[in-house]
Amino acid sequence: MKPTEKTDMKYTNQRVEILAFLREHDGHPTVDEVYDGVRKKLTRISKATVYKNLKFLTEKGLLEEVNVKGVSRFEANFIPHHHLICRECGKMEDFNSEQLLDYSMKIAEDIEGFTIVSTSTNFYGICKKCKGYKEET
Repeated sequence: MKPTEKTDMKYTNQRVEILAFLREHDGHPTVDEVYDGVRKKLTRISKATVYKNLKFLTEKGLLEEVNVKGVSRFEANFIPHHHLICRECGKMEDFNSEQLLDYSMKIAEDIEGFTIVSTSTNFYGICKKCKGYKEET
């Protein structure tokens, strides 16, 4: 389901605030980071409520869940993109390349028995911050 399609669900205050936080957040926050962000507006919300709603919104197709180093991260960006992931700290950034997207989809055309509708590539390495830290030690 695409995020623009109507979903059969109740938009609770918690869900609205979680979606708003993720749409305004540039990164790929963890459950704890979403909880900390949403709690600024909904002071009585529990971490369990945030977790359940993140899973629910992901199942409804309104969020994407990406697992990095065993940690779930969430995003509301459905524009086709790729990720740069630091092997040291787990930081994840979006990487946009129309050329890579086009190339991947061209290769996907040759796959028999499976219809590819989107693609995403993860690049793993060491971010500037971690690289700088390693060079100092």
